[in-house]
Amino acid sequence: MSATTGIIRGLENATIIQRYIFLIGVLSFAASLLYFIVVPNSLKDSRRKHLPPGPKGLPLIGNLLDLADSDLVRGKLRKWERQFGEIFYTKIGGSDYIWLSSPKTVRDLMDKKSSIYSSRPPMPLAQDVASAKRRMLFMPYGTEWRKLRKASHSLLNTTMAVKYQPIQDYESKQVLVDILNSPEKFYQHNRRYSASVIMLVTYGYRLPTWEHPLVKEIYDVLDSLTEMTAPGAHAVDSFPSLAVLPQFLFGNWRTYGKKVRDHDSKVYMRLWNKLKEETDAGKARDCFCKTFYLNDPHKQGIDDLLAAYQCGSMVEAGSETTSTTLNNFILGMTLFPDAQKKAQEEIDRVIGSDRLPDFEDEMSLPYVRALVKETLRWRAVNKFGMMHATNEDDWYEGYFIPKGAVVVLNWWAIHMNPDIHHEPDQFNPDRYLNYPLPAADYINVPDANARDHFTYGAGRRICPGIHVAEKSLYINIVRTLWGFNLRKKMDKDGNWIEPDTRMVRGFLSVPNPFECEITPRSAKHAEVMRKSLSDADEADRGVRDDGNTLTPYCEMNPKPETQKRRAMERRFNSVIKLPVAS
Repeated sequence: MSATTGIIRGLENATIIQRYIFLIGVLSFAASLLYFIVVPNSLKDSRRKHLPPGPKGLPLIGNLLDLADSDLVRGKLRKWERQFGEIFYTKIGGSDYIWLSSPKTVRDLMDKKSSIYSSRPPMPLAQDVASAKRRMLFMPYGTEWRKLRKASHSLLNTTMAVKYQPIQDYESKQVLVDILNSPEKFYQHNRRYSASVIMLVTYGYRLPTWEHPLVKEIYDVLDSLTEMTAPGAHAVDSFPSLAVLPQFLFGNWRTYGKKVRDHDSKVYMRLWNKLKEETDAGKARDCFCKTFYLNDPHKQGIDDLLAAYQCGSMVEAGSETTSTTLNNFILGMTLFPDAQKKAQEEIDRVIGSDRLPDFEDEMSLPYVRALVKETLRWRAVNKFGMMHATNEDDWYEGYFIPKGAVVVLNWWAIHMNPDIHHEPDQFNPDRYLNYPLPAADYINVPDANARDHFTYGAGRRICPGIHVAEKSLYINIVRTLWGFNLRKKMDKDGNWIEPDTRMVRGFLSVPNPFECEITPRSAKHAEVMRKSLSDADEADRGVRDDGNTLTPYCEMNPKPETQKRRAMERRFNSVIKLPVAS
């Protein structure tokens, strides 16, 4: 028996503590070896003396433990911004992290120097193994990423976003009735809504119930993805150089990654192949994947697996992020009833109680629009900010930013900066009443401080689905406010039960399931909600339920009122001009 085989067998029978001690020894040896091989070209680089300031870390792991408790990350990032300034540095595992914590630093680097600041850090587990190097979200900046980005943009622009409104209209009507029937399950109802909307947009299939088998498949993918990508969750993504060592030292990460890849690719290839078959047979409904397929991705150098992941990535990007925001909205209304009351007063004044709010009402509801923005500021979609990476060395205001550094849009520090937002911990939509336009219109304003919020990202990797996402959030939120009162629950002694404000473990800002009381505002409101769903015929709602395993979406010729709604939307977007910042 060789020495290596003996060590492996010994470790298989070792206790966790013994494995940990062995791992520390291996890391120490590896660190010493790397010092003599790599350090002359990196750590001994005299330019590193000019890295931005930041908190001290531990040997080898740096500040990894500071960010291990994901629920405390927001507070740490705000504290470090106050202590070290608008740009600071941390070492997380083997990676340099540069945190951009002001609108100015984000504009100067991610926007103005986007050719340098648009890549992604290496992720041996999440991207190379678990995603077969095909998830666009984790792709480094380059030719392949640009091809996929171009395809996404062409199918998610403002014109296409209007075409998807019948989907959002119908699905939001179902959410209202779902909540009427089982208000205690609002958490799942919002998750079904967001998943069904993006499945219709992407594949032309809807998910009529939370129990639909495809819902479980999609959320199995999402749950493993969010757990896998949390900073510090897996050593090899924090220390990419460790990928060359035996995988058993790090929880058999390659085996785990292959299981994730096999599951995810099976789900996405099945959907992609079914869509191709339906398209070839002339049965496919209009959707992102159909158009993507008809554009012949093979001619663009995109193989079937990459195409399948591209479509699947659309679902990943648009489902849990939307439901996270919607459930955080309900949490916000439960904690801050004054904002809810003010929004309902505006809705009652403009809409009344005889009909549901619609898309053409948005321009007449400035407080509701502000409330959507405030939700995104108050609880941005993930706990850590938007991560980019540099593809070359750079200097900024005397600070050295090395090639390969992870550069983070630190939206928690920006959104919670009292110099930018008065009383930032308060949910106060009034702060956005002077921001009447969609978020996309504020991305490139001349004054970086005039941007509304940063939740959709910055630079070349800004969220391509921003136009679709905003409409999806608006129609769900405005109708929920129109139809329901949301408040804290009371216990048997008449005391208010404070909702759980913590977040689920993982990368996204998913709120822990919490209790609240949701009741229809009146019997008339309940009647209108039920009637609106039952009266939604196929031609107007664009949805057909034929009992198939996957219910297809069919956009038919829109009714005159639908055409009018779309014309008003186009006119609204073209007539209102962005004010020049002073």
